[in-house]
Amino acid sequence: MKTNLKFYRTKNDVTVKFREYGEITVPKGTKVSNMTACGPDDKYLFVCEYGWIKEKYPKIASILKWDAEHEGIRLKSDDVCDF
Repeated sequence: MKTNLKFYRTKNDVTVKFREYGEITVPKGTKVSNMTACGPDDKYLFVCEYGWIKEKYPKIASILKWDAEHEGIRLKSDDVCDF
């Protein structure tokens, strides 16, 4: 069964452990989707908006954004609401 691409927003600021960066905080209202490297999958939710990285993490923004785009910042369904 094919899954459609879906978008959500974070309900609140969400702090997650991300790679070697330790804990990072994704701001409330950040766009999230169910898109994976293999297409949409409802079992996974990844951040898909990255403008906040430059503002919140200016010293590591370039590499953090690259890792976020290519590795994905995964969130739990409890952290998001409908778009």
